Amino acid sequence: MMKSKENGLKPHPARFPRRFAEFFIKFLTNEGDTVFDPFAGSNTTGYVAEHLQRKWIACELNEEYIKNSLLRFEEEPNLFTNKEVILNV
Repeated sequence: MMKSKENGLKPHPARFPRRFAEFFIKFLTNEGDTVFDPFAGSNTTGYVAEHLQRKWIACELNEEYIKNSLLRFEEEPNLFTNKEVILNV
């Protein structure tokens, strides 16, 4: 959240714990499966899916939240490599 403020971005107001996403991703999918999050927000689901070796697709209408969520992946340079980011606003 600090990176958001440093970059002049407003953090998503309804962030949820990573462990919440982790529980459901592990329960409902296997490694290599694709996780779809139609309301990505701060993209906790995509971040956790990436750590759990799942592919993922995230959709979000608010461009600021999308930009903000990309900061999650900048913190870990080995994460989120060889992926395609499509911003369609």
